[in-house]
Amino acid sequence: MYLVAMFILLFVILAILRIPIPFSAGLAGILCMFLGDIPLAILPAKMFNSVDSFAFLAIPAFIYSGDVMALGGITTALIRWVRAMTGRLKGSVAATTVIASAMFGTISGSSVATVSAIGGMMLPEMVKAGYDKKYATALIAASGFLGILIPPSIPGVVYALAVGLPVGDVWLSTAVPGVILTIFYCIYNRIFYAHQEVREPGDFNARIYVRQIVKTSARGMVALMMPIIIFVGVYGGIMTPTEAGAVAVGYGLLAGWVIYPLIFKDKAEEGLISITKKSAVTSAAIMLLIAFASIPSAMFTYGDCATAVTDWLLSITKSPIVFLLLINGVLIVVGMFMETNTSILLLAPILAPAAVSYGVHPIHFAAIMLLNLEIGMITPPFACNIFVACRIANLSMDKILKPILGLIAVCIPTLLITTYVPQVSLFFIKLMGH
Repeated sequence: MYLVAMFILLFVILAILRIPIPFSAGLAGILCMFLGDIPLAILPAKMFNSVDSFAFLAIPAFIYSGDVMALGGITTALIRWVRAMTGRLKGSVAATTVIASAMFGTISGSSVATVSAIGGMMLPEMVKAGYDKKYATALIAASGFLGILIPPSIPGVVYALAVGLPVGDVWLSTAVPGVILTIFYCIYNRIFYAHQEVREPGDFNARIYVRQIVKTSARGMVALMMPIIIFVGVYGGIMTPTEAGAVAVGYGLLAGWVIYPLIFKDKAEEGLISITKKSAVTSAAIMLLIAFASIPSAMFTYGDCATAVTDWLLSITKSPIVFLLLINGVLIVVGMFMETNTSILLLAPILAPAAVSYGVHPIHFAAIMLLNLEIGMITPPFACNIFVACRIANLSMDKILKPILGLIAVCIPTLLITTYVPQVSLFFIKLMGH
C-alpha cells in the first residue's frame, strides 16, 4: 500500500511542476520501482507490449474516422436534422444542442472535439434565441461527454484493454446511462430555462414541418450510418472493434469526401492531408500515454498493489453500498484533475479487482468508472470541457460556475441510478446474451 501512496505523492508533485502527464506517471512509477527494489529491466519489454496489441489499432482508426467525418459537413447536417425534429418543442434550440452533441460524440469519440464542433455552431444560435450566454456555454460543455457514453467510444476501448474485458460489452454498459442523461438535460432545460427562448411567431404548418424533416433527413442519416454500421458489425459478430474502426475510416472518407461534396455540395473545412496529420498526432499522444502508463502498471503488478488496496478498502467497510459511494467520490475528484484515458490506465487495474471483491459485476463497474470520470470533465477547477467551451464563448470559468453546477446536479441522479441499479448498465449485455 505504501507504493501506491508514494506513487500518488510523486505523481502529484511532478504534475504540479508542469511535467506532462504521461512523463509524470512514468517517472513516478520508475522512482517507486527503484525505491521498492522492483527490477527496472522489465520496463522496455513492458512498454513495448503495452502498445503491441491488435485491439489498440481501433484507437487511431476511430480518431481518424471521427476527424474525417467532423470536417466533411457532418456537424451542419446533424444540427439541421435535429433542429427540424425538435423545432416545435419549447426549448428546442437547447434540446438541439444536447441531442446533436450526443449524436456527434458517437462519431468523434472525443468529448472535447464535440464541445468544439457543436459549440462553435450552436452557441451563437442559443444566444440569438434568447438564452443567457453563460448558461448556453455551460450546457455545451456539459453535453460534450454524452457521445462518449453512447458507443462507440475511445475511453471504452482503453478501459476494456486495461482490465481485460470485451470492448463491445464495455461500450454497451454506458449506453443506457448516456441516453438517460440526455433526456435529463432536456427536461432540466425545459423546466428551468426554456422560458428564455424567443420563438418566432406564426401558426404551425404540419406540411412545412414534415417537409423540413424529410429535407434534412438524408444528410443526417449519412452521418448516423457510421455508428449504425459499427454497432451492427460488432454486435452482429461480423467484425471485431478493430476491424470496425477500419470500416469507419473507409466510410468516413466516402461520406466526407464523396457523398457530402458531390451530392449535397458541402465542402470539407480542411484538406485530407491536414486532417491526417492532426489525427496522427492525436493518436500518437494517446499511444505515448498508454506506453508510459504501463510503468506504474508494472509497479502495481509486481508490488501486488491491487491486493493491498482491496484489503485496505475491506478494512474500512464490508458494505458494497459504502464502497461504491467512496469510489464515486474519489473518481469524480480524479476526473476533475486528470484526463479520462490517463485516469483509466492508472486506476482501473487497481480499482476493478477491488470492486469484484465486493461483488460488483466487472461490466457494471466499467459504467460507474467511465460515467464518474466524464462528470469530472465538467467539474471545476480543471475541467477540459469547460475550458474549451469558455474559449469558444470568450468567457472566464467563474462566469459559468452557477449554471454548470446546476447541470452537474442533473448528472448525480443518473450516477446514482447507474451505481445502485446494475440492470441499467447491464441491460443491453443481458439483452444480447453476453
